[in-house]
Amino acid sequence: MAADQDEFEQRVAEYDVRMHPAQLVRRLHQRGAQLFTQNVKVPNLSVTQFVALVTLLREGPTAQSRLGRMTSMDPSTTTVVVRKLEKEGLIAKSRDPGDQRTTVLSLTEAGRTCAAEHVPVSVRAGDELLAPLTGIERALFLELLRKLLEAED
Repeated sequence: MAADQDEFEQRVAEYDVRMHPAQLVRRLHQRGAQLFTQNVKVPNLSVTQFVALVTLLREGPTAQSRLGRMTSMDPSTTTVVVRKLEKEGLIAKSRDPGDQRTTVLSLTEAGRTCAAEHVPVSVRAGDELLAPLTGIERALFLELLRKLLEAED
């Protein structure tokens, strides 16, 4: 029993949560979000809200549930994001004529402008985030991230 306790204490002593992959990814995400939000032109536009806007810019009018799936947002987060964007006049909600239960989201003109204006901000934030890496390292890093995310499917 003492050996088990010693092994447990040894593992705890050697464990550094700061180096856990999930913690490193979380910190990297925070840094990327910070790089984006410090350069936004619309007050308080979050990365998540921008992702929703640019997805609607690319896809056109989209069901709210589909937007959530496309942007990896859970339903409650999608609802909060949509509510904020609608309040800011960046998106409009309507009902699908073929299914009145489905909420369809579309960009307003202000939403289209906001999304388009923030694409360069997002690109710069991504470039700055990856600046310490060489071109080959960047490509490999992004490929490895995609591979890890594909494993969840």
